[in-house]
Amino acid sequence: MSDCAHVGDHMKTATVRQFRDRATSLLKEDEPIIVTRHGKIVGFFLPASGKALPLEIKKELFSTLTDEIRASMKSHHLTEDAILADFEKTRKARRRR
Repeated sequence: MSDCAHVGDHMKTATVRQFRDRATSLLKEDEPIIVTRHGKIVGFFLPASGKALPLEIKKELFSTLTDEIRASMKSHHLTEDAILADFEKTRKARRRR
C-alpha cells in the first residue's frame, strides 16, 4: 500500500500482489482502493454496503461482462456449443477420479 507525504484525502493504492496478499484485510475496509500493475491502474475495489446492487449497476455489469465474453470467444474462435462440450467433458473426467 502506498502512502504519500501530502495532507488531504486520497484513495489508497495497492499493487496486484499487495492486494492478493492482503485481500482478507483489504476487503474489510470501508474505503475504495486503486489496484495497479507496473504503475498502471488495472482495477478498483469499491466496498459494498451489504445491500443489493442497484439495478442500473447490475445491468451495466451484465452488459460489460457479456461484451467481454463475446469478444474473447470471437478472438479464440469458440462457440457456445464448444464451450459447453468442453465443460461436460471436464465434468465427466472429474467424476471418474
